[in-house]
Amino acid sequence: MGIKERREREKNERRESILRAAIQVYDKEGYHAITMEKIAEESELSRATLYLYFKTKDEIFIHAIVSSSDFFRERLEILHAGSTGARDDLLKNLWLTFIEFYEKDRSSFNVTLYFHQSEMIRNLPEHLRIMLDHSGTQIYECLSKIMAYGIGQGVFRESNPKTLAEVVWTSFLGIIHLENSKKAMSRKTHLEITWNLALEMLSRGILKKGA
Repeated sequence: MGIKERREREKNERRESILRAAIQVYDKEGYHAITMEKIAEESELSRATLYLYFKTKDEIFIHAIVSSSDFFRERLEILHAGSTGARDDLLKNLWLTFIEFYEKDRSSFNVTLYFHQSEMIRNLPEHLRIMLDHSGTQIYECLSKIMAYGIGQGVFRESNPKTLAEVVWTSFLGIIHLENSKKAMSRKTHLEITWNLALEMLSRGILKKGA
């Protein structure tokens, strides 16, 4: 590996460490308590070095969200590519992909939920809103392709693929949001039970009879 390649690798590794540090600080202290200084400290970098990579904490978080969403999009693309061999289990496998995304990094998932609140989106600079919107659009395009395949194969009921994608995905997001609220209030959570029941109910409503 040449000097140029090594420097590029080190730059990417430092960038990833900043993203991870920001998520860790968010997990411990919440968004409003976060400062660039705390992120620099968590990532073991100087403030000057941190500012070479990112100018604001929101910029850091949007890049972290996009990175996390890229993993999700890749998993959805893999599911779509292999859907011909798993036609009858398409909804179940999609739901399991949602769970895999959540379980991979719950903190990053929760940051994504937080930044998709309307108030947060409105307060973002335009270029960060565009980044967030583009990332979300890619996810919905993948989900819509999966739904369109299921409808075309007679697995799912006739419906608008984009709308169906929104129904299924927001059902999952709503469960996570509710369970997070219960956890914050020190109430008992029932995440797995709720996941399983939601999948059962969605299957009854979405799957085409006799498919």
